[in-house]
Amino acid sequence: MVVITSSIYNRIGNCKVDGEIKGLGTRLALFAGVTNLDSNPFFKVIFIVNDKFSFNAKFNESGHGRIITWNMLFKRTSGKPLGLRSKMLDFSINPNEKISINGTMNKYSISYLISGNKVSEQTSKFAKENIDILVRETQLELLIDSLEFCGANENLIDSIKKEFGKTRGEYNNQKLEYAIKNPNLEVSALFLGVQDKDTIIKYLPTLNDNVLSTENGRELKKRFLLYKQTEAGNTAPNIIESGLFNLASLKGKYVVLDFWGTWCGFCIKGFPKMRDYYSKYHAKVEFVGIACKDKKSVWTKCIKDEGLQWTQLLNGVDNNDFAKKYNIECFPTKVLIDKEGKIIKIFEGESNDFYEKLDNLIQE
Repeated sequence: MVVITSSIYNRIGNCKVDGEIKGLGTRLALFAGVTNLDSNPFFKVIFIVNDKFSFNAKFNESGHGRIITWNMLFKRTSGKPLGLRSKMLDFSINPNEKISINGTMNKYSISYLISGNKVSEQTSKFAKENIDILVRETQLELLIDSLEFCGANENLIDSIKKEFGKTRGEYNNQKLEYAIKNPNLEVSALFLGVQDKDTIIKYLPTLNDNVLSTENGRELKKRFLLYKQTEAGNTAPNIIESGLFNLASLKGKYVVLDFWGTWCGFCIKGFPKMRDYYSKYHAKVEFVGIACKDKKSVWTKCIKDEGLQWTQLLNGVDNNDFAKKYNIECFPTKVLIDKEGKIIKIFEGESNDFYEKLDNLIQE
């Protein structure tokens, strides 16, 4: 009865996924899927028998999937499970497609190729060709975990963290090189999409028009247009909170938009300096905090606890997505606006560059 029930269950859905990953064995696995449009995840338990699997999934729009098993996970020194991308089995899929996944699982990686979906074919080929970088990244992350657990010398840990950062950067650079060399492949839009803002602005115009017309290309182009709108010298997109705030009405003063969140450690850590600068310059500069991805109750408590006296807005209220208008991808991010309502510069992360710039403006 269990066999019959599971067989029927695995056949529900308009997309089919077949595969064989040598080394997986026989076990239960979790399939996690998400569509590109609604971004609502769904899950399904699947069965792997002697390294092989075959199941159906329902995708009404294009989306992404991931297969997860316990033996794909690493273990922290504490014994807790840890998922690292060298052993992630990911794929893209469109409605009514059939894809096939074949590869081998090793100690530190899964090396595999996919057929049946163009983006999946291209991403799996790239990952297979660059698997050595991912393996090195995994080994360094496990080493860092072990050293931190054992209380090793901080200088040693910091040096390995720097090496880890360089390795992640190397993988990202390989993606960029691939996108530059292959402007006619859809995956190039995907690979360019993980780069920083300036890189996207520089290289998006080099992509083939057919690539930019794909779903990944269209999404990247939207970001590109937002980036262009918020370049230095452009008029800052207006922010209106019904009856409470209107950015356009603040001409004649410098304005600082601080995008933050109660869940963001670096944001909270930076508040003492923000309080100092508010006290110093609030007669000449309008400070505006915009909390993102927060619940109102947590947000209001944080404002009180941290003594934030400047204007505070909650992003997303009444469908006002202020962060989207400025394409905020990093927290904290500070936007400095001149007296004419034009963007001077956008500062990502917590650094002294923003405060030095503000000092120079006021002193001038």
